[in-house]
Amino acid sequence: MLASANGQPEKVNGTGGEAHAVMAEVVALRAIMLNVLFKQAKGEPLTAEEMQRLIDRADSDKLKKARERLDQASVSKAS
Repeated sequence: MLASANGQPEKVNGTGGEAHAVMAEVVALRAIMLNVLFKQAKGEPLTAEEMQRLIDRADSDKLKKARERLDQASVSKAS
């Protein structure tokens, strides 16, 4: 994934499943962190239940969002 971002050929053989999995985790982590930081910036506490909801929501659509981001990157590289 880093090679691709730097404009180098991918070093991973196969269908790119590894990149998709890593990107999915990065997308989920980003969603969780942005939500936590936003709540903290407003001075609001974060309960364990709220944190679990954030995790569940991030996990529920991480694969779809990762595919969208990877597809966008492919289109950008082709242009």
